[in-house]
Amino acid sequence: MTCDQAQGLIPLYAARALSESDGAVLIAHVAQCTVCQAELVEAMRLGHELRAAFARLPGAPEGTWLSVAARTVGMPLLQVDLGSEVAGLSLSVGATRTGTPITGSLSILGREMPVLRI
Repeated sequence: MTCDQAQGLIPLYAARALSESDGAVLIAHVAQCTVCQAELVEAMRLGHELRAAFARLPGAPEGTWLSVAARTVGMPLLQVDLGSEVAGLSLSVGATRTGTPITGSLSILGREMPVLRI
């Protein structure tokens, strides 16, 4: 592994988002490279300080999330539209929150079909 490759993986390792196998390869490199050791120590320190800072933030007042949920029922969460005027084809995938389940639909040439319900 090169230092450039290692330094690209160090933020992922510090964020605990690197696979175990990639982490092992990274640590093997860092064990032999003082430059990457310093980068890893700094990234780990920064990650620790950020987690500690977020832990000190106050939570939302009681009832906030229920209030937000009540106001967002039925609002779109996701909408992806693809189309081609030349081919005369349109494709739309969307998801809205209508209470507890999240539903998704697929629209092809104006015909809508449900494809997701969580």
